[in-house]
Amino acid sequence: MRHSSTKQLLHMIKLVRHLFFTLILTILACRAFAQPGSISISGKVTALNDGHPIVQASISISRKGVGTATNAAGMFVLIIPANNLGDTLKISCVGFKTKQLPIASLTNKAELNLALENNNTELKEVTIAYYDAVKIIEKAISRIPDNYINHPHILRGFYRMYTYSGQAPLQLSEAVFDVYNFGYADKHADLFKLIKARNEKNERDFNAVELGQKPNSVFEDDIINHINACGFLNNEGLTKHRFEVKGIVDFKGYEAYQIDFKEKTPELEGTFRGSIYIETKTYAFIHFDFGLSPFALGDLSSWNFISRALMKMGDVKIDLEKNHAQVSYQMVGNKWALLSMQSNDVLAIENTSAHTHLPANVKFNYQVTAVDTVEKAPFSSKLGRNENINNYDGSVGEKFWKDYNILLSDYNTEDIFKQIQEINKAIKKAK
Repeated sequence: MRHSSTKQLLHMIKLVRHLFFTLILTILACRAFAQPGSISISGKVTALNDGHPIVQASISISRKGVGTATNAAGMFVLIIPANNLGDTLKISCVGFKTKQLPIASLTNKAELNLALENNNTELKEVTIAYYDAVKIIEKAISRIPDNYINHPHILRGFYRMYTYSGQAPLQLSEAVFDVYNFGYADKHADLFKLIKARNEKNERDFNAVELGQKPNSVFEDDIINHINACGFLNNEGLTKHRFEVKGIVDFKGYEAYQIDFKEKTPELEGTFRGSIYIETKTYAFIHFDFGLSPFALGDLSSWNFISRALMKMGDVKIDLEKNHAQVSYQMVGNKWALLSMQSNDVLAIENTSAHTHLPANVKFNYQVTAVDTVEKAPFSSKLGRNENINNYDGSVGEKFWKDYNILLSDYNTEDIFKQIQEINKAIKKAK
């Protein structure tokens, strides 16, 4: 009887300890998104050899999932949570040597000038007969449960989608949101919680078309978590494309197989061309660089990003003239998770009734700015998978994003929002 009571007491002590440490970790993780005592840093990243700005350089807290990226001018701003002040700042970009700085050496509002040295590591030649590209890919797919965060976690994200024709702005959308991922090997559908968003559309020049994002389209940007939706990695895609190991490269400090791919025959729907980077040590997918094949550009059913982004299409004919996307992954702790997705598309929009032709560039940037790896219950409040995020429009102003890590724009977003508003006001006044 006494032995049974002692066992129950020990069990209760272990349970209380577990709950206590879970509570502490949860509190720390919550603070990672917004915590008093955080510091803000900004700066510019350039190439050491010529001083040119480096675009899309990753500025992150090493293995913590907090970060941003540089814009076309090499500029960035990053809010560092207080509980990360003892960690390391990592600056990395393809083609350059990675740089690291102790965050403790930085002060609030510090402006950094960071020069990255070119990485002269040449592509290691490989014997093609020795490396079977498809087997490497299949091995990487089988390793997804081991290589990626495989328990519930939250990805805080920011996206900006800007559509323009020449100097004329057509539509600008931005959002900060949380994605609840049940784990990269879990079959549960992701959940989406919108934090803040804003959207303006030029009703004069872009009335018949609307582009936007839905939770479902954001989810599918994460290729690894939606492998069956990927037109070159699902079972059908592996049979429709030819894969070739081009060599072993240094990719942001990781040794990786570079596998190039293209359609097996020219006239195949839903086919792509591009490169896949797979870490040689763990067989983790770490980067994708791809676009539709020439034939698939002319097939509406093949359009991946644009077809998901089309919210409205009136009496117009749309042709896709260019499609290019990149998806990257980052190490968080000792596992991988989504880092970013960017795409650049060019549309030709023909209004058949008005006999007008409008070329439109669509630039989309999605950056994961924080990763919370402490297990939590799923969101109680969430958006439906097919709800238009544009419907949840907020105000416009320079301080709209002041409390959030975002991507600095290549253009003045506030001016563009105001310019579109003025166009729409003039339309209403003319009626």
